[in-house]
Amino acid sequence: MNLHGEINDINYSSMLLYKALEIQKEASDFGFEWNDAIGILNKIREELDEIEQEINAQDVGKLKKEIGDLYLVSLHLAQYLKLDPMECLSLSYETFRRRWKKVQSLVTVLPESPGERLEYLESLWTKVKQEE
Repeated sequence: MNLHGEINDINYSSMLLYKALEIQKEASDFGFEWNDAIGILNKIREELDEIEQEINAQDVGKLKKEIGDLYLVSLHLAQYLKLDPMECLSLSYETFRRRWKKVQSLVTVLPESPGERLEYLESLWTKVKQEE
């Protein structure tokens, strides 16, 4: 991919995020809104259940839609709580990046087996997280 394509992808993603937030605000202003954050959390749980169903069904098209639904409801939760969704994502990204760099610095030898590798990396992740 060239730089021009990457910039177009970034512009499209930013525009799509803005449009998602805008239409959710419009729906909320019209009265299509949960009474509290717990209602939104319940919707997130519902979306997670639907994602699990589509993973089990191996229906990639429906899985993409359900993951998109989860993303939209998560954005709405931030919006409902008067949090900037991009700031939330930025904070999470920075936390993940910082922890991942620490995990990488602690790695001595990676196990050959993918299962053992994951277990090893998760143990390092837990250690790094507990030290924060």
